[in-house]
Amino acid sequence: MDTKTLKVGQVVNMVAGMCAEVGKVIEVTPSNVIVQLTRIYGPANEPTLIRFDANGKVCDSSDIYNGPTLDGTDSSLPGVRDHGPWELTDILSFSE
Repeated sequence: MDTKTLKVGQVVNMVAGMCAEVGKVIEVTPSNVIVQLTRIYGPANEPTLIRFDANGKVCDSSDIYNGPTLDGTDSSLPGVRDHGPWELTDILSFSE
């Protein structure tokens, strides 16, 4: 997915293999997009944030991410164990 058309506040869909998640865009720059997941994974009342590159692929989020990771220990690449890294997609249709 090309992130050039995304706007702050827009609801986006993410996939990691067979897993899906919904988030809301909270920041857009020419090089990346930060999405806040609708589900909280980390400590209570702290938002779960993930950074995606300009092509919608997850990238280093170690400074903002507090949820599950690909290997269970390295928080730089958010994803789902056995399903891969998160990726933004416009294929799925989730309701808000």
